[in-house]
Amino acid sequence: MRMLKFMVLILMLPAGSCVGGMPVGGDALCDGTRLARADHAAALAAEGSDRVVITGARLVQLIDAGCAA
Repeated sequence: MRMLKFMVLILMLPAGSCVGGMPVGGDALCDGTRLARADHAAALAAEGSDRVVITGARLVQLIDAGCAA
């Protein structure tokens, strides 16, 4: 359940920056989530079902690739 909440939060962050308030650039999003992404990747490596590890690792890879561009 905790993992699901984290994934929903990650998916909502880009949409939230489009709705209103101050726009958040990609650099700010990448910089602001760097530690959380690293912690999440470490947690995935340490525990979790095969499906959770595979989908979580893919999510982290996609975000990392977007932030490296």
